[in-house]
Amino acid sequence: MSDIAAQEMYKQPGLDLDLTRVLRLGRDELGPGRYETLICPGAIEGIPLLTFTAPWTLADVQPLMPSAAYLRYLAGGLLESGPWAESDIAEYLSSCPGAAGNWTPAQVLELLTSDATD
Repeated sequence: MSDIAAQEMYKQPGLDLDLTRVLRLGRDELGPGRYETLICPGAIEGIPLLTFTAPWTLADVQPLMPSAAYLRYLAGGLLESGPWAESDIAEYLSSCPGAAGNWTPAQVLELLTSDATD
């Protein structure tokens, strides 16, 4: 994780991240840039879950319309990991920021059920 985070932070990989604060507080901002905020949303069987993200909130940025390939990827993950039906996934994704107003549930459903790639 340290190497991937370093690459996303435009830093040289090879050094371990200091996880003390994120493991204690659930959040640690290493800098102001994209992917410089570490998050620990919890643990599974005692093993901490860690990720990194930007320090800003959704309200701070203008959402962009997701590509068909990205929506297909998200939809496929939701379909594989949970009990949602394809139509429920299409409804959900088409209502998310960036997709809302740009993608209809029918269009997202078509992405899920077609063999097309882009």
